[in-house]
Formats: sequence, structure tokens, C-alpha cells
Amino acid sequence: MAAPKVVRLAEYRQNTQQMHIDDISAQAFLFLQEQAQEHDLPMRVLLREHLLGLACVVKAVEGLDEAQNWLALISDEINHGGSIEIQ
Repeated sequence: MAAPKVVRLAEYRQNTQQMHIDDISAQAFLFLQEQAQEHDLPMRVLLREHLLGLACVVKAVEGLDEAQNWLALISDEINHGGSIEIQ
């Protein structure tokens, strides 16, 4: 009988974690949007540069293979939909 509670707790933690990730991501996007407007920058250019910067950080910290894995996951999401799960 304890097993279902453990599963539910794990699901709760995963759902809660995803909720926090989504909230932080939304806040980051809104911050970038505000800054783009404030500095009269095209949002498209700012987002592209931000993504490139993130990719460079991942490559520097996690290595080329991991950066390529992330790129493949993102590419798959763009091309086929589904949910990305980066750990």
C-alpha cells in the first residue's frame, strides 16, 4: 500500500518542479521582452543571441557532446512536437 503513495509523491515533486521551471522561464522571457523594448532592440535578435549564449555556456561547462544532445532535443521538439526533457 505504501508504493502508490510513493509514486504519487514522486509525481507531485515532478509536477511541482515543472511548475517552478515554467514560472522561472516565463519570468525570464518577460524580462528579456521588457529589456528589448526598453533598449529598442528586436526581440527576435535578442532571443537568438541569448540562445547562442546559453549554447556556448552549455558547451563550455558540459562539453560539446552534451551541447549537441541538447540541440538535438530542441531540434526534435521544433520539428516533431512533444515534450523536451533535459536533465
